[in-house]
Amino acid sequence: METKKIFPVLIITFFIFGLVISGIIGYSLGLKKVRFVTEIPQILPKEIFMRAGEVTNIEGNIIYLKSGILTGEIDSNTGEVEIEILKISINSSTKFISNIPGPEDFNINKEAKFEDVKVGSQLYVLSLENIKNKKEFLVSEITILE
Repeated sequence: METKKIFPVLIITFFIFGLVISGIIGYSLGLKKVRFVTEIPQILPKEIFMRAGEVTNIEGNIIYLKSGILTGEIDSNTGEVEIEILKISINSSTKFISNIPGPEDFNINKEAKFEDVKVGSQLYVLSLENIKNKKEFLVSEITILE
């Protein structure tokens, strides 16, 4: 008769032991997932070909561009902006475009010249090479925002 009482007790004990072990394993795996999710992801892509900013100086065929880049949080309202001065080189094949805002968010692009770039101008610069983490680079196209 005692054997009949031992089996249910053993089964219940193993069941409780199994729940405790699976709970510990699940909890530890869950914590690893939470740590992974709460890490700050990399905001910038692996390659960057375009930057934007304000012209601070022009020396010969070099344009100095004050440009901000978002660091830290993904949310642009809470993230920190790091300001960089970029040294932009142009050559004879660099294309210049003037972007004029039109009615109802319709922008007009027209051909421009290097002389149209002034200190204080807002620019988009496009390079054919990956310019991530570069402070000096050659650009293929400059869009002047008016």
